[in-house]
Formats: sequence, C-alpha cells, structure tokens
Amino acid sequence: MFKYRVNYTCRSFVLFLVIQNCYESTFGQTQTIVFAQMTMQTQPPPSNTAAGMSGMSCKCVPMGTCAAPTAAGIDIRIVNMGSTACTSGLQYCCTSNGNTASQLNDAACGRRKIPLTTQAPGIASYGAYPWQAALLMPNNNYIGSGVLLDSNNVLTAAHKVATLSNNGFKVRLGEWDAQSLSEQYPYQEYNVAKVFVHPSFNAQNLQNDVAIIRLSSTVPISSSPGISTICPPTGMPAAQTRCWVSGWGKNAFGPNGAYQSIMKEVDVPILDQGNCENRLRGTRLGQFFNLSRDSFMCAGGEANKDACTGDGGSPLVCLIQGQWQLVGLVAWGIGCAMSGVPGVYVNVPNYLTWIMQQIGRTD
Repeated sequence: MFKYRVNYTCRSFVLFLVIQNCYESTFGQTQTIVFAQMTMQTQPPPSNTAAGMSGMSCKCVPMGTCAAPTAAGIDIRIVNMGSTACTSGLQYCCTSNGNTASQLNDAACGRRKIPLTTQAPGIASYGAYPWQAALLMPNNNYIGSGVLLDSNNVLTAAHKVATLSNNGFKVRLGEWDAQSLSEQYPYQEYNVAKVFVHPSFNAQNLQNDVAIIRLSSTVPISSSPGISTICPPTGMPAAQTRCWVSGWGKNAFGPNGAYQSIMKEVDVPILDQGNCENRLRGTRLGQFFNLSRDSFMCAGGEANKDACTGDGGSPLVCLIQGQWQLVGLVAWGIGCAMSGVPGVYVNVPNYLTWIMQQIGRTD
C-alpha cells in the first residue's frame, strides 16, 4: 500500500562502500519522472471572472478578513460578494474551497491552508504538504525533494545537489500531481541563487547529508494558498510517535517500482536510535554496523509502509502542539517497506544550528 520511500538509492547494499553507486545521487538517477510544465496557454483564468466564480463556498467572517491575494501570478480565489445577509461586524466571504482569506493568506509555519479531501490510501490530499519542494532539472526531470524553511530557503539532502551547479536545477513549490496542470492553484518555480552544502558531508557514508538551497527570488508565502513553510523542530519526538513522510518516489524497490505522478504519503513510527541500529545489523550491513547518532535518526520498519527510491530529501514531519515540525529528511535505507527494516533519515534537530547559520548568510 505505502511503498514509496523518499529517495533511497542505497537501500540494498553495504553502506560505506556502495552508497554512492546504489543511491540515486542525481547523476546516477537514470530513470525518473518528468513533471508537466505550464505555458501561457495553460495558465488558469483569474477566478474573479464569471468562470472562476463557479463552485464557490461562502460564509460570514469577521470584517477585514476577506481580502483577495494580490501578488502577481497567484490564482485569486477569495471574493467579497458584498452580501447584507451577515450580522453586524461580519462580512460575506466566498472561496472555491471553503477557506477564509485569513486562512489562505497565512505565513505561519507548519500550517495547512487547504482542507484535506478523502483520497485512496497512500495518496496525499491536495495541499496536505504545502512545504514540500520538488527539485527538477531544467528539462523537468525529477531529482528529489526538499522542504521550504522560509521565503528564501529550502532544505534538502546534500547528496541530491552536491554535484549540481546553481543553474543545473530549479525548485518547484505548490506541486501535487506532477503530470497534470489541473490543480486548484498553480505551482510556482524558482531558480537557484546558491547552494550551501554541509562542509563535512561525506558522499561515501552520507553523514552530514544536509544542504540549503537559496532561492533567486522571494516566495510570496502569505498570498500563496498552496505553499507554506515547515516549522523547525523543538526536539526529537519520543519513540513510537507516528509522523509522516511524503514524495513522488517509487512504489517499490528495484526495477518493478514506478515513480508516482501524484504525491504519496505514509505514516511511520519514530524509532530509538539503538533499536534502529540493532535492526540494521540484521540486514546485509552486518553485526558490526554502527549508526551515526549525530547524522541519522530512524523511522518505520513496518511492512508495506515506507519511503523509497526517488524520495531523497523529502521531509519527515510530526504534528507537535498543533503545528507540523520537521524532524528528518529521507536519506537512505535497505530495500523498501520490509518488515523490521527501518528507514534512515537525516537527524534534522542536530543540524538546526548549522541550518540557521546558513539562512542568515548574506554571501
């Protein structure tokens, strides 16, 4: 059911020697998925036209909270119908999905702006992971994923971008169905101004597998219904806390797996690092394998529920005190979705100081 582990290319070999060969570190990713590209002809019509007014949901909201987004390129969905049906102090507000403008125009981190809809098991609802970034080659070939930290910076796994030049890839936000242009709000694409790879990143064993992507322009988060930032972690959740990972990676390990056009999701339990190490020693990594506690944390180990090849850099997020926080990035694993074999993720809380330092850089 959920066999799509986010970007593990090294899931079935001895980690230290073969990880750069079995991992899909961009240049070795021979098969992938091509994302659809909008043209001027495929841009959706403004929703303040007659065509855009259909399917609206309206309700009374406090005065001043029903204001349409005005940023260029944003598909405006909110209109004030000027109705007199509301009581004093309220105004009539309409939106195509039932959200008020104050919800859609929200720059707070870790918040979903679009209501979830029922999907088949394993398929993410549109707008469920508004912080998810797709890393694409200029020809729209999928590289991997990342997560939006603020209006100018995306965090990803270093092995996805360490060999790429700044103009060798782009970042897409607000995506859901990679091969369709029918989403309610159009995606947004950004060129890359600079990439900051952790200075101690080791491509052989994937320790310190983090990188910051500085975008070439600022993301209008508050006026983008399909885009939000993730909140930084306040700490590592307790073992067995169920968290979520999402991406467009393969639905099975090996040649029988296929990349997914619609974003997938899976819930996985956080594992104690000692427990994870013991489980990994039961694989081909062997009884002497040592898990780097500084670099990695683990989640999963349940049959048919995992991230997989193509999901590298995808965020592992947990709902903590009402907000979604980032605790991990898909890093590596042994196979996909096998019972008793957890997935290995970047230990994001351990890198929070470094991440904040890169965000604050002015060079």
